[in-house]
Amino acid sequence: MSQDQILSISYFDQVIGPNMFYSSEPLENVVGAPDLDRILEFNDEEGTFIFAYRKYQTVNHLFYIESKFARGGKDLMMISYMIKTAIFKDEIVDVFKYLDSKGPILEDFAEEIKKMNELTALLHLKRSVISEGNVLNYADEKLKNAFLEIFNKYFRKLTPEYRLETPIKSKKIIKKVFIAGAPKAGKKTLLKNIELIQFLNIKNNDLSVRILEVLIENLEILEYDENECEFGCKGFNSFDECVTHAQGLILIFKLSDQNSIIDTKNMFQIIEDKYLEKVIDPIPVLIIGNKFNIDEDNKKEKIHNIFDIEKLKENGRRIRYFPIKILEEDDRVMKSLRWMIKNIL
Repeated sequence: MSQDQILSISYFDQVIGPNMFYSSEPLENVVGAPDLDRILEFNDEEGTFIFAYRKYQTVNHLFYIESKFARGGKDLMMISYMIKTAIFKDEIVDVFKYLDSKGPILEDFAEEIKKMNELTALLHLKRSVISEGNVLNYADEKLKNAFLEIFNKYFRKLTPEYRLETPIKSKKIIKKVFIAGAPKAGKKTLLKNIELIQFLNIKNNDLSVRILEVLIENLEILEYDENECEFGCKGFNSFDECVTHAQGLILIFKLSDQNSIIDTKNMFQIIEDKYLEKVIDPIPVLIIGNKFNIDEDNKKEKIHNIFDIEKLKENGRRIRYFPIKILEEDDRVMKSLRWMIKNIL
């Protein structure tokens, strides 16, 4: 089985925390593998839910197994089935419809795991015998074979023999929302905070959360070459290709730093000039002033003037400015992203 589809069983160890019981692929060897530990750290309610990471979409089932070794008499376990996003078409409905259909299979799998009485003792081996890692390796042959027989049966049910879709090879169908801005303006911080906000909403499978997941999957920070005065992005050979395949642009600068504002404006102008040169429709632009003090909210007029926002709007451009304390004001981050999503759709 390839890394395109992975089935993993993890559990919450009452000594060391989240731990891997068994996985069809060692996740430490999988580039862009989901961080399953985070789910187990923040969730203890039984249920099935979908969660998107940057390279993988996952459907997860949390459940308790009776245990005479555990505090409270129960151990928390989780089954995770994950798929690489690239093997699906570029339509969100396909991905979630497929994953939704796998929920009942995970639930049936959990019921069979609950019947394996010897399994809970394995979860509570002495620390001198077992540490973090693939716990099934420490089982006796009888238990190991019994578990793998069930595991492989359900993996076959989850993964069809044929591929879901031909892997995406054509760059023409790849669409990105790019993040650009002055050095140390908070680009990586914004990206990580967006992912955290989405993570904290994993139980909400409504449409807005699902669309946010797709946006996160396609967010990328543009690399700026000061010598060439142009940008580069992953998967493309030139700045021209980056621009051609962009769906949206997020600009970030430090609101308290005049140089940061001007540097970001100059970068924006380079991108704007490229659109004029290629004679293609411009994309929606979200401008974020990363603020550190409350009184920086009063700089709206100044930012509008520097970026010519009113003039661009009069010319039909989809552009908006938000002053945001990106590490603290999650509601404003979400409000700005909703604006971007609305203007992409």
